Amino acid sequence: MMRLLLFGASGMLGQALNNEAKLRDYEVITVSRQHGERRVDITDDDSIRQIIYDVRPDLIINAAASVNLKECTDDPGYAYAVNARSVDIMAKTARVVDSYFVHISTDHYFTGHGSEKHNETSQVDLVNEYARTKYAGETFALTNPMSLVVRTNIVGFRGCQQSQTFVEWVIDSLQKQRKITMFKDYFTSSIDVRNFSAILFDLIATKAAGVWNIASSEVSSKKTFIEALATSLEYRLDEVEEGSVVQIKDGIERAESLGLDVSRAESKVGYTFPDLQGVISSLKNEFIEKRHAGHE
Repeated sequence: MMRLLLFGASGMLGQALNNEAKLRDYEVITVSRQHGERRVDITDDDSIRQIIYDVRPDLIINAAASVNLKECTDDPGYAYAVNARSVDIMAKTARVVDSYFVHISTDHYFTGHGSEKHNETSQVDLVNEYARTKYAGETFALTNPMSLVVRTNIVGFRGCQQSQTFVEWVIDSLQKQRKITMFKDYFTSSIDVRNFSAILFDLIATKAAGVWNIASSEVSSKKTFIEALATSLEYRLDEVEEGSVVQIKDGIERAESLGLDVSRAESKVGYTFPDLQGVISSLKNEFIEKRHAGHE
């Protein structure tokens, strides 16, 4: 049985990866700051090294990250510690114990290209502290030749009312008919965490290394995404309005052309990744499952 050490296990993606790994008969050791089987402060180098030495896993997946743009801007030192330095420690220690290392990165590297798709070698544009620290993390990960770096834009459910995901916020706003501004000029290849997790483990099975894109095969604006989600769940769009990402006046520059070209990864695993409707369908199914579970 393959042993997996999963950092960031309590987050939206971590939960999905844990579920998928168990479906594939992995032995999973979950790690997070508060809720994992093993609790580790991701900014503590020695703690990271110690758990890797203790577990000596076949596979390490790092799904831990500081993703809030404002928090990264306000405290770039912390953002660097979480998004970059910790990755360096993981990658180096993984190499010592001969573990395959997978680092989940971001798509927040491209701006000014509209709905264009970007492949793994497209030039990046680091416009804020989040992007800078995540790119530094990629660089550190790739010092280990047994590392897989995955760029993506994930959506899904976390199940924490105090810290809603984007999808949870949209659904909650639609249910309560709160005002939503839908950005027509913010483009992503968002993929739900269930589909992402299945694809990732298929890619892991090929022992791929280097930078790879895993995302939806279709680029869509935030406006189109919200409209598709609302239509699928049969919610009214009475309180929504069209807007532009340039209207956000918080002093943080954002990359907004985040489409990813996934053709290389599709060829590697041998199938087509879900388009927008495929992602929306998966989200709808998970939403219905969670709603039914809540009524039991």
